[in-house]
Amino acid sequence: MSPAVRRWAQTWTIPVVVLVLWEVTTRAGLLDPRFFPPPSSILATTAGELLDGRLGLDLVLTLQRLGVAFALAAVFGVAIGVASGRWRTVEMLIRPITDTLYPLPKIALLPLFIIIVGRGEVAYIITAFATAFFQIIISTRGSVRDVPTDLLEAGRNFGATGTRFFTKLLFPAIAPGLLNGLRLGMATCLITLIAAEFVGAEYGLGAMIRRAGQQFAIEQVYAGIVLVGVIGLLINLVFRLAGPLLLPAQRHGRAAAGAQPV
Repeated sequence: MSPAVRRWAQTWTIPVVVLVLWEVTTRAGLLDPRFFPPPSSILATTAGELLDGRLGLDLVLTLQRLGVAFALAAVFGVAIGVASGRWRTVEMLIRPITDTLYPLPKIALLPLFIIIVGRGEVAYIITAFATAFFQIIISTRGSVRDVPTDLLEAGRNFGATGTRFFTKLLFPAIAPGLLNGLRLGMATCLITLIAAEFVGAEYGLGAMIRRAGQQFAIEQVYAGIVLVGVIGLLINLVFRLAGPLLLPAQRHGRAAAGAQPV
């Protein structure tokens, strides 16, 4: 068995076993299908709602909101995180704000955003943006602070100054931590966005789950949960694939580790 197949089997064995047991026990009457419909029925409902119902529109709207919120958070969060990690004055200005607002559940700010900008896309996007924004600032600042001082000094001695300091030295040095911070930021952005949609939106996966729950449509509730889980899975998968592609040294290190005898 190849290493790739072995890793795939190790990763998916437990989820597949759980789904099979769920299906069997529900069909056998050991689980109440009113609350735990079999996975095959959930998948059928999900496919049907995507093709013929409102679920397709809900999914597209959630992905659009997520993309806009995360893109804004990534641009501004990385910029401020790098600045606060490099310059003490910037950190002194930013640190009290991040330390105060980062632990605050951003969904609690949704009513305030609705009052300021009105109920609609902007309020939901800002709420999701705020969660990822502070996560990315803190992760990026920590990555910058973790870069060894002697590495920075050596880079300067070899001519890495001005723009080249950031493009040729700093960003390659913080790339692994930066990617991990962006991954966490996008995941938390999704969590907050679903919560914001659940509370106040008319469309979106969060709103769809709320509607289905109010109508006691249990299979549709599971369909929404499944799609949110798939989006989260894809986020992690994309960043896992992006790491070796963007960081050749990391890819070569993994290949060397995989080549060692066990």
